[in-house]
Amino acid sequence: MISHKQMEAIYWVNKLGTFHAAARHLNISQSTASKRVQECETILGREIFDRTTRHVELTPTGRSIIGLVDQSLHLQDEIRQLARSPDQFAGRFKFGATEMIAVSWLPKLVSAIKEAYPKVVLEPVIDDAWTLFSGLRDRSLDLVLTPRLRGELDLPYVPLGDVATSWMCSHSLYAGPDMLPIERIVEFPVLIQSEKSSIYDLLAAWFNEHNVSINRTIICNHTSAVAELAKAGFGMACLPTNYFLPQVASGALRIIWTTPPPPSLRFVAAYRNDRMAPICARIAEMARQQHDFAPPAEG
Repeated sequence: MISHKQMEAIYWVNKLGTFHAAARHLNISQSTASKRVQECETILGREIFDRTTRHVELTPTGRSIIGLVDQSLHLQDEIRQLARSPDQFAGRFKFGATEMIAVSWLPKLVSAIKEAYPKVVLEPVIDDAWTLFSGLRDRSLDLVLTPRLRGELDLPYVPLGDVATSWMCSHSLYAGPDMLPIERIVEFPVLIQSEKSSIYDLLAAWFNEHNVSINRTIICNHTSAVAELAKAGFGMACLPTNYFLPQVASGALRIIWTTPPPPSLRFVAAYRNDRMAPICARIAEMARQQHDFAPPAEG
C-alpha cells in the first residue's frame, strides 16, 4: 500500500522537477524524499522517475500512475478540508497576475486571502497572460488572474468581468476630431505590449477582422510604459478606459473613438482541476468579489 507521504513525494518531485525542490517544499530532507519515492518503486517493481537527466522525468510507469496519485491526493485533501475550518489551510500558494491587476486590486485580494487563510504562504508572480497560462499548465502556478486569450479556455475558471478599452494618444500627436475610422488609427505608430500579452492577441484579431494592417508598432512589456509613450507622443495606444480616465481629464491623454470600439479585456481567475482545485475555487471567488479596476487615488 502506497502511503499519503509517498504519494506527496511523487507529486512534488514531478511538479517541481527535482528531489531537492520537492524536499524543500515538503520541509523534509532530500534523502527522505528520495527514500519515499524508492519505497513506491519497490512496491510497484518499476522505476517511477528517470534520474539520468538534470531535471527528473517520469518513466512510462510514472506517467501511467501520476494521474491516479493526483486524484488520490485531491480526494484526501477534500476529506481533510471537510474536517477542519478554512483558516487551517496551510502551505505555499503560487499564483500569477498581470500588471493591471497588480497595480489596482491585487493588494486588496492579498489582504482578503491572508485574513481567510492566515497560515498560507503567498508567492505571487507578475507577468503577461501567455506566460501565466503556461505556468498554470506546467504546474508552476496554482491559479492565475489574467485576461483570457482568444479561443476556448479548457480549464476551470471564474469570470472576473470585462474591462473596456479605448484608443488614446497625446494632443501633440493628433489634434483632430475625437472620432476616427479604424484605417486612420494605423496611420500612426501603434504602441502595444508584446505578442505574449492578451491585448496584442485581441488587437491582432480585431485589425484582421476589419482587414486593416498595422504599418508600424512599438512594443513595450508593460501597460504603464505604453501609456507613458502615448503621453510623450510616440503613437496610438489601446488602454483600459476607466483606469486612465484621470490622465484624460488632466489633458495628458485624449480618447480617440472608433466604430466599432476596440475589444474589451475579459478577466478570469483560472486554475487546474487537480488536488488544489478546492482552495483555488475559493480564492477565485474571492478575486471575483475584490476585483476593481478603478484608477489609482491621487496623492
